[in-house]
Parts: sequence; C-alpha cells; structure tokens
Amino acid sequence: MSLPRPWREILPQLLSTALIPLTVAGIGWYYTRWQQNLADLRTMIDLMTDAAPEKRKYGVAMFEYLLKNDKVPVEFITAQLDYANSSSDRDLLPLLENAVQKASIVNNSVKSAYEEATARLPSRIFVHALNDAQRPCAGILLDEMKDGDKAAITFPSVILAKWSGEAHELRYFKTSDRKRADNLAELFAAVGLQLTTKDLSTSWSGARDSRPNTFEIWFGNPALPANCLQPKK
Repeated sequence: MSLPRPWREILPQLLSTALIPLTVAGIGWYYTRWQQNLADLRTMIDLMTDAAPEKRKYGVAMFEYLLKNDKVPVEFITAQLDYANSSSDRDLLPLLENAVQKASIVNNSVKSAYEEATARLPSRIFVHALNDAQRPCAGILLDEMKDGDKAAITFPSVILAKWSGEAHELRYFKTSDRKRADNLAELFAAVGLQLTTKDLSTSWSGARDSRPNTFEIWFGNPALPANCLQPKK
C-alpha cells in the first residue's frame, strides 16, 4: 500500500526538518566533547611542566586518568616520556611510567604504545662510583663515542656507592635488555672501559618495577681508562 501523493511529498520534508536539529545537536555534542578533551590535555601539560613537584604529581595522576578513559592519543605517550626522560626531576619519569603501566591494565592500546615509546628512548644508565675520582669518567668516555651512539645514552645521575668492586659492572634488569647491555659494553670497551655485564632480572626484586632500557654502571677497583685519569684541559 503506497502513501497518498501529498504524504510522499511532505514526508521527506518532515524527516529533513527532524534530522537537522538532531544533526546540529550531534555536532554540538561532539565539538563540546572535543573542546573538553583539549582543555584536559592543556591542563595536564601545564601541571606536568609546573615548577612545583606537587603540581607535577597531579599532572601525572590526570595523565593516568585520561589514558585509562581513552581521552588522550596513545602517541602522546612518547612525547611525555621524552620530556620526563630529560627532566631534572628524577621522580617524574618513574611516576609517569607507573601511571602508564596502570593505565595499560585497562587500556590495551596503551601497553603497546608504551613498549614502543620506551624502546625509542635513550638508554638510561645510572652511574655508581666508589670515589670522587671515578665520578666524571662515564661522561668523559661518552664524549669520545660517535655522535649517534652518544645520542642513544643518557646519565640521569652519578652517585657515590660502596661495594666490593671486583670489576666494573654494567647491570641490567630485564631479560629483553640483554642484547642492548652487550652492545653498551662493546661501546664502552671501544673507548677503554671494560665492563662485565650482570643480569639482575631474576636475582633482584626491584627489577620487576624497573623500566625497560634502564641500566647501571658500577665502577669497581680495577684501573680506569687512561683518558679518565688525564687532567681536564
């Protein structure tokens, strides 16, 4: 049964009249949500880059919330990790990584993006020296490496630490980092420092919480390379 001609002519007009406000409302809702997400991102960035440590912690908490609720592009993880990796605040990167790891439990896309992002970051090597004479050595050796190799390494800190020191050690905490540890040992050997690689992935409880691509150099009692002993010009 077909509709009378007047209805066939009027019905499209009625439908278009009804759909126009619905379309406008839908676009308005989407635009409002987009604006809110953008405002949240700006607030989070402002907090994370604030000079006050407490505000940075709030920024990290907000970042975790946004990731869990899929309100931030996962590509943004790389930018945030890059910033934290070079920040003078030593607590910022661990806090940020912890937030990402928590978010990855409820958002699978975060986990893969995080693993990809950390793989692209420079290798973090925390340096431990037995005495003040050893402290500048890692930096001196880094300066002698090729530019490409140098750019792939960062020393967040150099501290004094007492230990038995039978050898100079390069320690790693993830089995997946073994190949990178061997590569780092070769790079330092090429500039005069022989490092013994040591796997702590199963023997140290803290290894579970360590970020991939993180290492430690422990200077021991063996002699340092000659270039580390030369006085600075």
